[in-house]
Amino acid sequence: MSEPTLLKTARGVYRLSVAEESWSDGGACTLTLAAEHAGGLEKFGFRCRIAESLAGTRDKQAICARLAGWLEGQFEAVREAALKSVRSERRLAEFEFDASRPGPFKVIT
Repeated sequence: MSEPTLLKTARGVYRLSVAEESWSDGGACTLTLAAEHAGGLEKFGFRCRIAESLAGTRDKQAICARLAGWLEGQFEAVREAALKSVRSERRLAEFEFDASRPGPFKVIT
């Protein structure tokens, strides 16, 4: 098992790890991620779908590392959405990254 990516947030350090990965026939990547507070206070999960044109690799750890930088800046919004989705909808929150919403996968020209 690979080492988790560490997130430094206002709530403390969280470990971000890939719980599951899948690839569609079209090449899009779906990662189910788990974020756990380093002190064990909290754990939550969510999914990210990344278009093949943005992923640039099939290495789940490399994709997770790119998501980590974005997630640190969006941590509170992602955390709230993930917790709310599980509580009220009984499903994982999903975040989609494609040409119109590239998130951390922006191509700098």
